[in-house]
Amino acid sequence: SHANHFAIFIIPQGRETEWLFGSEPGRRQLARSVGFRRLIIVALHRDQHFESMDSIQSELSAKVLELAPSGLADNQQIPFLSAGGDIGTRTVQYRGRSELSGEYVVEDARGDGTSYFRRLIFLNNQNVVQSEARLLPSATQKGQKKKKKDKKKQQPADKGESQASLIIDKSFLCCEHHKVMISGLALLRNPGVLPDQHISVLVVGLGGGSLSLFIHDYFLGSRVEAIEIDPSVLEVATSWFGFSQDERMNVHLADGLVHINNFADKDKAAYDVVMFDVDSKDTSLGMSCPPPAFVEKGFLQNVHKLLKNDGIFILNLVCRDAVLKEQVMRVIHEVFPLIYAQKIEDEVNEILFCCPNSELKINLTDLMESAKNLEKQLKRPGVLWDETYILAEMFKSIQIV
Repeated sequence: SHANHFAIFIIPQGRETEWLFGSEPGRRQLARSVGFRRLIIVALHRDQHFESMDSIQSELSAKVLELAPSGLADNQQIPFLSAGGDIGTRTVQYRGRSELSGEYVVEDARGDGTSYFRRLIFLNNQNVVQSEARLLPSATQKGQKKKKKDKKKQQPADKGESQASLIIDKSFLCCEHHKVMISGLALLRNPGVLPDQHISVLVVGLGGGSLSLFIHDYFLGSRVEAIEIDPSVLEVATSWFGFSQDERMNVHLADGLVHINNFADKDKAAYDVVMFDVDSKDTSLGMSCPPPAFVEKGFLQNVHKLLKNDGIFILNLVCRDAVLKEQVMRVIHEVFPLIYAQKIEDEVNEILFCCPNSELKINLTDLMESAKNLEKQLKRPGVLWDETYILAEMFKSIQIV
């Protein structure tokens, strides 16, 4: 029988960038799990409105038959599949154009559960979510209990819950790599949790601002400076992702390379933490994060100059090319004698914690303890905390490299 030879799978709107749907190994896994020999995977265009699975089916039926394997009976019913049985929801909230990165959209979409997420996506690279934040009904921020929040979230954001009443959940870090980067502050002798425990943090790459904001909101002794090259990104972060500046949070609109090189010439160690979370616009490289110029030896020496002796440089590295990665690691090692590396499950990202001074070596058991203590301090009464975020767990496969 040809019954399980051929099927069509509709990706729910707003979930195109998930690993299962957006990557080749993910799609292969999807094909195996649904058990059809040929699976056509369809993404729905964000500029069109789709009523229902039936309407999609009638629009596609004739087209997909051209892709059917030969020998399929004329009257063969072709199954249309989807995740969770619906076509998802996606609302484009804003469209804009950046001089540097081209056209972008800010859109709200439902995730794989009942939560809604806001995303910034550059249209020239639609498979990558540039920034993401979880949305909450505004009442929950005012101290409502967890249980109510979940009930509330299950109502789709339709007439009953207008999207306008949803606000950014600043306690929730959508990116695993951001969680690991924040956990890295457990390596500091003074992570700056209390207002009088001052630490200065430099973050290169703002995005939606969630990484910088989390440090600002939870580490009350921190003073955060973010460097962002693209004015449009700062505008989007401020208008759509709940980002704002104050006396402890400051954004420089500048090229991170130029800013750091200029500052290093002043020759003073100013920062406890320097973080790089900046992606390359050149998609032809085997390394999408950071751009190659950020890991050249001269530049890394300038980063070293900016760091206090017991400070830490935290780098989000995304490199698919094994040879290139080895070169990059060798160069970083020439500048930073001690490096901890934490790979991120199911992602290419690896977070490097680079210490300017090898005497700071802390054994991994002590690091786990330090992370547990830090988490206890960050969970202040009356402050929202994402219970799935366990700092020590972020280090479960950390290694000194």
